[in-house]
Amino acid sequence: MKSSCSTEGRRPTNVVRRHERLSLAHFAWVALLLPVAATVAACVSSPEVPIGTDCEDGFCTDGSAPPPTFTPPPSADGGEAGVEEPPQLLECIGTDCPYPYADCSKSPSSFRCQTNLMNDPANCGACGVSCLGFGGINMGASCIEGKCVFECQIKPDSNGENQDFRDCNGLLDDGCEANTSADPEHCGACGNVCPSGMRCIKGRCGCPTGLTDCDGRCVDTRFADNNCSTCGNMCPWMPQDACSPMPFQTQYGCVMSECGKLKCKSGFKDCNGDLNKKGCASDGCETEIAKDPKNCGGCGIECAPDQECRNDGYGPQCLDKCSKSGLTQCNSGCKDLLSDQGNCGACNNSCPNPRANQVRGCKKGVCVLECVPGFADCNGDPSDGCEVDLTRHPAHCGACGNECDLGAGQPCIEGKCRMVECDGGVETTK
Repeated sequence: MKSSCSTEGRRPTNVVRRHERLSLAHFAWVALLLPVAATVAACVSSPEVPIGTDCEDGFCTDGSAPPPTFTPPPSADGGEAGVEEPPQLLECIGTDCPYPYADCSKSPSSFRCQTNLMNDPANCGACGVSCLGFGGINMGASCIEGKCVFECQIKPDSNGENQDFRDCNGLLDDGCEANTSADPEHCGACGNVCPSGMRCIKGRCGCPTGLTDCDGRCVDTRFADNNCSTCGNMCPWMPQDACSPMPFQTQYGCVMSECGKLKCKSGFKDCNGDLNKKGCASDGCETEIAKDPKNCGGCGIECAPDQECRNDGYGPQCLDKCSKSGLTQCNSGCKDLLSDQGNCGACNNSCPNPRANQVRGCKKGVCVLECVPGFADCNGDPSDGCEVDLTRHPAHCGACGNECDLGAGQPCIEGKCRMVECDGGVETTK
């Protein structure tokens, strides 16, 4: 292979004549070095670097094609190509709090720089700026990007019914003043006024057709034992002429707006219809509609041959058998015993409640307790859960036992000990 700055690809033949007085060893060294020197000298003025010129090693060409070369790319700053400036070493301990972290707590047991002003509702945007304390006016708040963001709350009443509060007057001073679940002036939504004398019940004006408003609750007075025929009319528990013994799964109550009638207990039905005909002589409510595949959820509702009648939390239904999906039939429905926390390894085997900063789980049928991300059990005591916040604890920064320089006041920020450039530059990690 020939080169544009080559020695014609051959070693010089006049080496021996010019150096007849040299020893044979000297001759060998000169013979090896002269072609290299000639090639380097020829290439000084050219940016191209020849890849090979030795004929004996098979790099020669017949001269018809230029030799392969490699031209190094110029560096961006004009320096030597391929050479990068060494990174600035950040190896000095930092004791300041980089924004948005701050020392807002005055407690002697608190850690340095533990307050994030971007998301701390007690110190939102600056120390002492609180978004808290508005629960009395049905309003909660979060700190988002250093600003308090207020939102109306949904609270349960004394009966456990949700109350949906809204800010209908647009005034922040009185918070979310309207309960749209029960306010007839704002029923279901701000400004939705119910007709005069009609109550707002669960966000709806009045009751659905067939139901009666009894003290703010919609009831069917045909079968309501405490509101039979009219609101407040409570049926006696047992009439004087009660059956003895009582037919199977029956009780006395309100039937078709009359008290003192035999009726089925919850979960059972009189599917053969003899209760009203025979009374005390009937076989009672003989059908358990929660399990009977021929009367699933009601008389005459029959399941397919490959189905079963069960209640998975939505009332009795005809459903595929648990085994078809590789699950196990438990009292509360089909369960995966390998992962179900309430049926871990066996039906009704509930995993223990988690402790501080823990989550519970069921893995391959075994209950486990794990730390939530960012926390760890550094003292090995399971009774206090995962007691250490690795994101800010200077004695366990990022991992148990990874200690920042406590004497110098080096803080732990997001699981990293604070480090800076020695001239007070930017932050890095330890």
